[in-house]
Amino acid sequence: EKPLQMQPEFIYPRNNTIEVELGSHVVMECNISSGINGLIPFWQVNDEDVDIFDKTYREQFYEEGLPHGLAVSGTKFNISKVKVKDYAHKFFCHFIYGSQQFTAYIKLESPARNIQGYLTGGGVSLVFLVFFTLFIYKIFKIDIVLWYRDSCHPFLGKKVSDEKIYDAYVLYPKNRESCLYSSDIFALKILPEVLERQCGYNLFILGRDDLPGEAVISVADEKIRQSRRVIIVLVPEPSCYSILEDESEKQLAMHSALIQDGIKVILIELVKIQDYATMPESIRYIKQKHGVIRWKGDFSERCHSARTSFWKKVRYEMPSRK
Repeated sequence: EKPLQMQPEFIYPRNNTIEVELGSHVVMECNISSGINGLIPFWQVNDEDVDIFDKTYREQFYEEGLPHGLAVSGTKFNISKVKVKDYAHKFFCHFIYGSQQFTAYIKLESPARNIQGYLTGGGVSLVFLVFFTLFIYKIFKIDIVLWYRDSCHPFLGKKVSDEKIYDAYVLYPKNRESCLYSSDIFALKILPEVLERQCGYNLFILGRDDLPGEAVISVADEKIRQSRRVIIVLVPEPSCYSILEDESEKQLAMHSALIQDGIKVILIELVKIQDYATMPESIRYIKQKHGVIRWKGDFSERCHSARTSFWKKVRYEMPSRK
């Protein structure tokens, strides 16, 4: 039987590109089908044989016979390690049949980046960064705010005056002989030492800043209106309060804070109060909404530092202006 005559043609390549990672090992195969034995293709780069163009390139020829007189001829082109320069060239496979030369090529290209992977990784990183930032801010919120006030205060423009005279009105229980808590020492000695002398705040303390003979109710009403905050010092024993003075003063402060002027109230416990049931409903409401700051220091008249945790919490609740 005579061999089947057919026009030789490329099985592969087909003038196509393949994705190859930089530095990887790649084997490119060129093969043709024909009924002619001894028809061997060969590789070239820039019109030079591959082994001349680059000494690291390797080429291997082969030929396989098929039924019905057909044959597959081919050559394998081996690049042991893909370099950047390999992406710039086309690798041509040639074979000659009769007086004609047939050519096909392969071009290497770097794999397209997995954008979805980058977006997923970026999204996860962003979520982690947000949660980490919120976590850090939650822990160091007071220090961050105080640092911002101290550092950026000179660079900020002047605020429009709110026509207030005092940064805080201090309301504290006047001590009785049976009381165990030194609220007088705290309100008249310790509080001014830290907030006024060290931090530059201006406080109004009834019993220190009012004039003799003035009506307590009138003075309290006027000074509360002129204050940006109301500091209320709390003790566990109701018997430590003066019924005539403290209750009227407290009622004015609560009326201004909750109803009339919306002044912010800062609650300070000198000793932990286990049960607020005996406290006025307004105090319980403010504690539930804004919390309470508990004093943990002693009542000695020694210098107290504004950098301790307790005073940082108080300064955080105070107005930002010095």
